[in-house]
Amino acid sequence: MALHGDSSGEFDTKSPADKLFTSFTDDINNTFDIISNEKITEYVGWEKRTVTLSMSGNLVSDSYKKFKATITVTPKAYEADGSRVLWTVEFEKIRHDVEDPVWIIDSLINYLKEIDGVLIYSLF
Repeated sequence: MALHGDSSGEFDTKSPADKLFTSFTDDINNTFDIISNEKITEYVGWEKRTVTLSMSGNLVSDSYKKFKATITVTPKAYEADGSRVLWTVEFEKIRHDVEDPVWIIDSLINYLKEIDGVLIYSLF
């Protein structure tokens, strides 16, 4: 099993890109405190709706030297069609027997989908 790895993907949401991105970035530290008591270092690019998170703390540093996630939210052709979320995660494990950080990636994706659901509910 390799020590370095990456994973990426995308999914569609029904929320407008600006609202989804703002909701996600407004509450970023509280979100990951709840998930794992991690320290978040972030870069937010408002123009391109991109956020990069570097996580360190109890759960991450016990298994990974590096964990960095980049999330970009782009509007679809028609704002009423929602937006697309592109995500990329780069990581480096401290040992070969450490599993890939699937649980962190799943938590991040599920949180973004929950934000989408809340926003859609509040828009109607």
